[in-house]
Amino acid sequence: MKLLLASLSFIYITSFAQTAAPKLPVDESTKLITYTKVVELNGAGKDSLYNKALKWCNSYFKNPGEVIREKDQEAGKIICKPRFKVMNPENKEGVATDGGIVQYTLTLQFKDGRYKYVMTEFNWKQASNYPVEKWMDVANDYYKPEYSYYLKQVDDKVSEIVSSLQQGMNSKGEIKKDDW
Repeated sequence: MKLLLASLSFIYITSFAQTAAPKLPVDESTKLITYTKVVELNGAGKDSLYNKALKWCNSYFKNPGEVIREKDQEAGKIICKPRFKVMNPENKEGVATDGGIVQYTLTLQFKDGRYKYVMTEFNWKQASNYPVEKWMDVANDYYKPEYSYYLKQVDDKVSEIVSSLQQGMNSKGEIKKDDW
């Protein structure tokens, strides 16, 4: 019986090790996971792009007042500090437990005809900041197989955010005027 349990535990643990972590973009100078892109939107003014992004932030984030840390329309910049939950892989009973909270910095910048987003400073919220980049270090003594699962969730969440942002920025954004 002990041999069976040990074998099942080994299979369960090695299944995590076989889950390859996604290759996340790492900035050469800062060595931080960094997603960034400049998106061209011909004919769109800086202020128009800023307003669309602010509208997107207010609709996308559940608590935009807490998430939006800096708004500077003149400089064409919005800085957000959002967070999201990561889950542990499902256990034998098929239940995924809470893996913690990841906070990151989203910086949006605007110029006439284009905007830029930068997502970086991903930190696992612990008693002190725990850079997510540590999850990529499989040689570390503290490495856990579920870290690759967490990295996949980070990558998936960033893809979801970018898709939503691009959809919000590409919208016509017409504001209805009340005529009363």
